[in-house]
Amino acid sequence: MAGSKSKELRERRKVLSESLPALSQKRTDTYRLNSDALALDRAGVKQQAPQQRAQLGEDEVAADAAIRDAQLEIRHLDAQIQSASGLGARVGRAARRVRGG
Repeated sequence: MAGSKSKELRERRKVLSESLPALSQKRTDTYRLNSDALALDRAGVKQQAPQQRAQLGEDEVAADAAIRDAQLEIRHLDAQIQSASGLGARVGRAARRVRGG
């Protein structure tokens, strides 16, 4: 049971880890788009409507939050994997003591 739970945790961690490059690229792209729009706006060039500029800002915040959430979940999974591994070792030692003594 603990082995299958640990395997599920590791698989989830792998999926999240593999998603990080795409999330990072999306964050970079949204930052660049929003930054460019703000710079053009400050220069007096009005390429987007106010709603579009607001959406660019929201997209940037959402992309940043998505990568932070994935990183946080990876940290939680690492802790759970470590805990599950430690529990399995403790159970194994206890079982060996009972059989041996």
